[in-house]
This record gives sequence, C-alpha cells and structure tokens, in this order.
Amino acid sequence: MNRRNFILGGVSLVAAGSAALAIKSNGYQPQLPALLTRLEQLRGATIQSTTAWNASQVLQHLAQSVEGSIHGFAELKPVWFRASVGPIALAVFKARGAMSHPLTEPIPGAGELDAQVPSDAALDRLLAALQELQQLTQAQPHFAYGDLSIQDSLAAHQLHIEQHLTALTVA
Repeated sequence: MNRRNFILGGVSLVAAGSAALAIKSNGYQPQLPALLTRLEQLRGATIQSTTAWNASQVLQHLAQSVEGSIHGFAELKPVWFRASVGPIALAVFKARGAMSHPLTEPIPGAGELDAQVPSDAALDRLLAALQELQQLTQAQPHFAYGDLSIQDSLAAHQLHIEQHLTALTVA
C-alpha cells in the first residue's frame, strides 16, 4: 500500500467514525421533566453521598454548573480545547447516554462548596437554575464544551446531574 492510499484510508476512517458519533449523539434528547421529578423526590430526604463531598456539596456543584451556562463560567478551557476535545467528549457522552468524570472535581473558578448548607437549600438552588436555563434562548459558552445550543446545554447538564446522582442514596 502506498502512502497516499494509507493517508486517504485513515482520513476516511476518521470521517466515518466522526459521522457515526454525530448521528448517535444527536439521538440523545434531555428528559428534563423526568429529571426534575427525580430531583424533587430528594426534598426533605436524608441523602448520603458516596464521595468526599456531602449531598449538599454535590447539589451545590451541580447548581454552579447550570448557573455557569446562565451567567458565564469564571474560567474557560483554552479555545483549542473548547473547539476540539470538549465537543468530542460531549458527543461521546451523548452517544453513550452517560457521562463519566471525577465526581469531586470542582468547576474551574467556581466558589467553594459549603458543607454546612442544608441539602434542601442546595436542591432549591439547582432546581431554580435548571428552570431558568430552560427559559433562555442562548446559553453561555461551557467551560469545556464551548458554544452549545440550549438543547445541548440541557443535555450536558442532565448527563452531569445523572452521573452525580449515582453517588447519592436516600437513607
């Protein structure tokens, strides 16, 4: 095989993989009403966290993330990252229907998480942010994924919330 055919074959393989990923990730649609219902079920419950953060800190972290899409994130990854690696990661998460990331990794530049805030107060903050985001026509650029439509922003937040909920249990 000559070098030209090898390069063309590689480019074709990457293009086909990218197209398949785009098609599969476009099939993921956020189901916010179901997520909001699931979150509401946490109200008044004693919630345990399997991570180093308590339940309130987890909910505050999630609220910070959604609020970043509303008001802007304090710190953004470099432009090259938000234009390449970030969108690919989100496409993979959407295609899988699940996100995976370290569950105690803070949002860059976000405020400290207060372990003393009652869980219901942190939950109220998260629910209010989700409802506000749904009303917008344009989200602020995500710190890692870059410019997103409202639909993609909601999908990213739903996947993020769902992953964190796997580390919370109601006692």
